[in-house]
Amino acid sequence: MNLLIGLMVAASTLAIAAKRVSISYSVALVVGGLLISVGGLLPGVPPLNPDVVFLVCLPLLLFEGGITADVANVRANLVPIATLASLGMVLAITATGTALHFALALAWGPAMLLGAMLSVTDTVSILYAFRHAPVPRRLSGIMQGESLFNDGTALVAYAAIAGVVTRGQASFSLPLLGAQVVMATIGGLAIGLALALVAGVIIRHTRDPLAEIMVTTALAFSAYVVGEEVHMSGAIAAVTAGLSMGITLRRHVAAQSQVAIHTFWEYATFGVNTFLFLSVGLATKPGSLVRHLPLTLLAVACVFLGRAVAIYVPFLLLRWARPSESVPFRWQHVFIFGNIKGALSIGLALGLPESTPAREQLVSIAFGVTFLSLVGQGLLLTGFLKRLGLFRDDPVAHAVGEQQARLIASRAARQELERLHEQGVIPRAAYEHLRSDYQVGIAHAERELRRLSEQHLAQAARLVLTTRRHLVDAERTALLSARRAGLIPDATAEAQLARLDERTLELEHVLSDVPDADTGSGRKVS
Repeated sequence: MNLLIGLMVAASTLAIAAKRVSISYSVALVVGGLLISVGGLLPGVPPLNPDVVFLVCLPLLLFEGGITADVANVRANLVPIATLASLGMVLAITATGTALHFALALAWGPAMLLGAMLSVTDTVSILYAFRHAPVPRRLSGIMQGESLFNDGTALVAYAAIAGVVTRGQASFSLPLLGAQVVMATIGGLAIGLALALVAGVIIRHTRDPLAEIMVTTALAFSAYVVGEEVHMSGAIAAVTAGLSMGITLRRHVAAQSQVAIHTFWEYATFGVNTFLFLSVGLATKPGSLVRHLPLTLLAVACVFLGRAVAIYVPFLLLRWARPSESVPFRWQHVFIFGNIKGALSIGLALGLPESTPAREQLVSIAFGVTFLSLVGQGLLLTGFLKRLGLFRDDPVAHAVGEQQARLIASRAARQELERLHEQGVIPRAAYEHLRSDYQVGIAHAERELRRLSEQHLAQAARLVLTTRRHLVDAERTALLSARRAGLIPDATAEAQLARLDERTLELEHVLSDVPDADTGSGRKVS
């Protein structure tokens, strides 16, 4: 229990620190975990268990990614997403494994196995980065969609290669690997869709938010487990179940239940993400990291090379075969640099049997590449997007925010000044002088806000909608307080809260479609 409390305190502290210094939450947790491990601040932390990663964390993360995904965006970009998750993944493993074989002097089997482990993207980091980055909506949709389906095909390929290397199965065959990936993908899609249809029928007849949350949780785990038990892709089954359940929720479930379900999944994945990133840092051994640093750096170069082959070749073929589905060349660089590794790669490495050839070396390199990827790419991704001209700050939003901050601060100071004057703390002459200064500041900020609103109608519309969304939350807080105090009946409170949930969903839907002042295109608001 003391260890659990210590981890929670550490995670909270690191989250606050990340916010203060404006770095990624995942980077702060990984680096913080490493520092905690080196300093011995939390002795007795158990090693990262691969079974926990695969049977607990992965189903939750993949299902949440599906249930909250922009289905219309995924559907519109299904061709490039499917191309990257199938052909792209096979090319990534083959090219990365080949490069590792020659660069690190590994045997073909271990090289391909390491290539499969390092071809897996970190779904968490990708989803977080591109939900909060102001990049073109189509680029964000393809990146998120590929990250969701990437794990499924990568895990199938990993299992096939591991069977060859560790269990002495028949020799490795690229066509056989491709066929296994296709069959496992189709099977995972079918399992996820079938279970989601059953769960959808149950949810439509439940009408109880807590029971509906339980149904979605059961669906996430059952889709993954059933897929794995029948030797199909449990990861793709979980993603498909999440996507299908997301559609069901939006079409057939009351607004109050939708809000409750999404709130639960947001908190659940936040907790899982925190555990995974912190565990990666805690499990990384600095000594091993330094000892294998030359090989790790070579492996990083091999991973980038393999990813480049897996991106440029499929997109080139796509441009020839389906020009309407082509992706701008400048965007393709983002798929390479944004290919961040995570806890899944480490889980795959730790899950290797002891009899695996060169196991210690494979595990050390996997840890090193993952650590460097999470920290290095995590810190540099925003700058890379800005350099490509894809991450554009909104100067109008910045100007509005600056004037709002001045207005809030000045009004708060004026209110405090009024209180001090009423208590007789300051003389009237000083009070009038200071009040005049603050009045001038308040009037200036109000004029600037009015001017910006008149000149930039899109930004003004977003500001009004955002404010309304904030006011709905204030109404909800007041209703909950009144119900707890017994001022209003429970039935009345429930009816009013349901109405507020409907308004919340309507506002979030409208906010996602309001164009941004700088880009002229809507972005999903998380």
